[in-house]
Amino acid sequence: MQALLVPFLLALSLVAALFGCGRTEDLNNPYADDRSYASDIRFATESEIADGDVAEHSYIIGFREQPVAEAATAKLQFSTIQQGLAHILQSTQKVDFSRTLARLNITYPGRSFAAQTSLNATPFFQSELEIPEEYTHVTEVTFADEASARAQINQWHEQKKINYAEPNFKRSTSGEVEDRIVSSFKGNNNTPWLDQVSFVDAIQKIGTTGAKAEPLIAVMDSGVDVLHPNLKDAIFTNEAGQNKQCRDDIYGCNTTVEDKEILGDGAVYPSGTSNFGEVCLNEGQCDHGTHVAGIIGARNSASFTGMCPYCKILVVKVVEIEEKNGRETFPIKDSSILAGLSYVSGFKTGGQPLVRVINASFGKFESSRSVELFIKALKKFGRGTLMVAAAGNEDTMKRQYPAGFDEVLAVSNIKSAVSAPNKSASSNFGMWVDIAAPGDGDCGPTSGILSTIPGGGSACRVGTSMASPIVAGIAGLVLANDPSLSAEALESRLMETANPTKLYEDGVNNSYRPKVKGAGLVPLLGGGVVNALVAIDPSLDTIPAVVAQRPDAVRPGCGVIGGQGQSSSLAFLMILLVPLFGLIRKFRKSI
Repeated sequence: MQALLVPFLLALSLVAALFGCGRTEDLNNPYADDRSYASDIRFATESEIADGDVAEHSYIIGFREQPVAEAATAKLQFSTIQQGLAHILQSTQKVDFSRTLARLNITYPGRSFAAQTSLNATPFFQSELEIPEEYTHVTEVTFADEASARAQINQWHEQKKINYAEPNFKRSTSGEVEDRIVSSFKGNNNTPWLDQVSFVDAIQKIGTTGAKAEPLIAVMDSGVDVLHPNLKDAIFTNEAGQNKQCRDDIYGCNTTVEDKEILGDGAVYPSGTSNFGEVCLNEGQCDHGTHVAGIIGARNSASFTGMCPYCKILVVKVVEIEEKNGRETFPIKDSSILAGLSYVSGFKTGGQPLVRVINASFGKFESSRSVELFIKALKKFGRGTLMVAAAGNEDTMKRQYPAGFDEVLAVSNIKSAVSAPNKSASSNFGMWVDIAAPGDGDCGPTSGILSTIPGGGSACRVGTSMASPIVAGIAGLVLANDPSLSAEALESRLMETANPTKLYEDGVNNSYRPKVKGAGLVPLLGGGVVNALVAIDPSLDTIPAVVAQRPDAVRPGCGVIGGQGQSSSLAFLMILLVPLFGLIRKFRKSI
């Protein structure tokens, strides 16, 4: 045991020094950028409330599942539990609104949606022991005011009625700054799309027929114009009505609707329009979801096609419109994300998830315990559902969520130029980023990625929002050829077959693969550029994979970028932690 003490104390002191550098968050908020969830209760700070970063007096609360007497059926027992939770909320005068978004298994996330507990029973915390199952009921609760919220949450916590509570944060899509409208692309025979699609080696496989399946990909975004001529054949229709959680959900679910009885309604047309087929009139997020959907599954165009024209798209609208200081804003509440994930979880076939990939081109620096647990549960249920997410456009090393969660495939943005595939100026980076894809490049008279926009047109857009659906679409392309792959195997396939040569050639992105003493070359844009050809047929791969190990946290100023930063601390930390983990594993085995 003494052998562990010295390196542990040295590592601990270096962790404290390293994590203290480059901090940009509010020092008055002890939970800012804290993924350890040291406290079960996280209240909104004054600055978050003043800046409108959280839904007003709204919290996401995990209520403990209270034991009930033996019931004749599991369904009756669950109904009794729900009635007990409803009674707690209805009898609280301080609560203005509430809706239960999901029942999640904290101990074994993969069992959350399964009738049989034999499906993937990997516990959230690894152990050789069979841990008793614990469920939490993830609930959106809006209080009369902030003081009432704090008083009631503290009371519930003291009474051991809740597992945790956290603010209902607002996130935003990861498009170009302010998402200014870019001039529409004028199609011609020399379409730039050919350069973009060949850059990720997809051209050979997109034209191949005979796919074994039509994978279902959920696009969580601002809504989609499902009548667009290049998208209408790609949209999944819920004609069988197998998901009863959303009203009139023919094409998907709009989860921004607050109704305690349902998750949302079927009004998934683009935010800022009043129906499908309408052209966007504002400079906000109106066309964002349609553009993302087109990158994944567009077809029947002479100028471009999606990465997976065999895939089907399930629309999940999570972006809403709010007035703030005389202008429109387009927030994404955590409650809408959770309702969207709950909606996705409702689609099953043969005891397996029907939705295999989720694209999330949005994010914020604050993490959410509820969202992380839900993503983990979806990934572990049956073959699993993989979330692909944009790393963000703030040009920082700080994690953005959901991309920053370990169970999510985080995508950076590079330019689709074979001669110089440089990092796009705005793209986030860090050891937490998994893979790169083009979200920028020459696009006719402007720059960006060419795809669909509402009203039947097409346009170029820039950002990690465009890079993420390229990876999500290629993930679908892989599943179209091998539908039996699990979410974890799919993620590994994409990362291990990514092309590092394109990303880190001599003179290209060198400052984003710094050499750290004791750790070698550390990739900060991901292991390589996503490669469709090799991902589908790994036997063609001749380049060793480069995979970054995600740290617990990466902050600006703490790495080595262009020869600056705290390189010595990072190097010594890595040197100490590697043998330390080995000693801990050896010690655990001995007992």
